[in-house]
Amino acid sequence: MTAYPPSDDGTMNSEVDYTIYWGLRALPFDNVPDPRFYVPCSQHDTAHKWLSYGIQTRKGMLLLTGDIGCGKTLLGRRLIVGLSPALYDVALVANPALSPSELLDEVLSQFGLDLMRSKAGRLQTLNGRLQSNAQRGISSVLVVDEAQAIVNVKAFEELRLLTNFQLNDRFLLTVVLIGQPELRHRIAAIPQLNQRIAVRAHLGPFTAEETTSYITARMGAVTHRTDVFTKEAVSVIFEQSKGIGRLINGHCDQCLFAGATENVSQIDDRLAQRVGQFI
Repeated sequence: MTAYPPSDDGTMNSEVDYTIYWGLRALPFDNVPDPRFYVPCSQHDTAHKWLSYGIQTRKGMLLLTGDIGCGKTLLGRRLIVGLSPALYDVALVANPALSPSELLDEVLSQFGLDLMRSKAGRLQTLNGRLQSNAQRGISSVLVVDEAQAIVNVKAFEELRLLTNFQLNDRFLLTVVLIGQPELRHRIAAIPQLNQRIAVRAHLGPFTAEETTSYITARMGAVTHRTDVFTKEAVSVIFEQSKGIGRLINGHCDQCLFAGATENVSQIDDRLAQRVGQFI
């Protein structure tokens, strides 16, 4: 993170804990996919509903794409948290930049299954888990985050083939692919995979109104104060971040730190503008 410059009087206390200064229960703008800070907005709600629908109805393969920093991973974590462990068996592959064989091993590992030497053994082990889940009324879900990082086309083929585990009336496994916009183009170039995608959703930057709601909601998750960021400050943050969630987080975090070091009572547009020059 870029260090914030000294205030006008030249002072800077790097030990300031701004959560204490602002009376916050936690850091509200950390760039980690904490479901506590999921903020509903129109496009995120729409994506969440479609993906939930695809999982609940066992559609086989689902796709969520989004611009860098626009909340794909957070939405994915929110989706997972919302799935009852009594009804869903969920595996998450967070780093799929693996060979086809390694990717299959990682899938088994994330389902808590023992690794087998042969590919046939791996597939039999996985199929056994999926069949057992189905018999107990449990749906199996595989979430692959950062799927644009998959280099080998054969790895995509391995994921597609996992949806061949089926009963007569349903898929035994739902695969959710999450990645940056180029993932759509990668998939479009693989017709046999592209045709398997039953539900597609995309996330873009927040609007000005959504940015206001986003900042308000994340602050509201850790404090009862509603006046820390002025309307004018939020407008500056939206302008400079262009509505990208990750940039909003960085800007707000540094504003809170700067405000604490300067002993201000609110984050106004002048402070937000000044902080934004160094992000």
